[in-house]
Amino acid sequence: MIESVIQTKVSPKKVWQAWRSAHAMDKGFSSGQKGVLKTNGGSKFAYRILDVKEGESFTILWKSLFVRLIFTHSVVPKANGSEISYRVQIRGLFAWPARYFLSEKIRSNLRMILVSLVKELERMRD
Repeated sequence: MIESVIQTKVSPKKVWQAWRSAHAMDKGFSSGQKGVLKTNGGSKFAYRILDVKEGESFTILWKSLFVRLIFTHSVVPKANGSEISYRVQIRGLFAWPARYFLSEKIRSNLRMILVSLVKELERMRD
């Protein structure tokens, strides 16, 4: 499993709202729901929501030929804000080579995304 964790002064409620907005799920998340995430480069990734624990975590599945990426987004309340974590599991027929070649890139991107999210949320908080 690939994981990245970050602390923020922002409440879990604000983090959850940001996730709903980013995934265009303003009416809420639900298991089985499908969505499309657009990257800055213009690429689109279709996904399906596997599991939702409202206000705490959600898990999405992205499929490619012979590889499945399972992303879990979690937020936990802390004394002065929140702890946000992203976890990625790589499964499928080509999981081992995908992990070998992509783990560091995924880890780096998770960190970059978390840092960017926290900066944006903390800037909006002021």
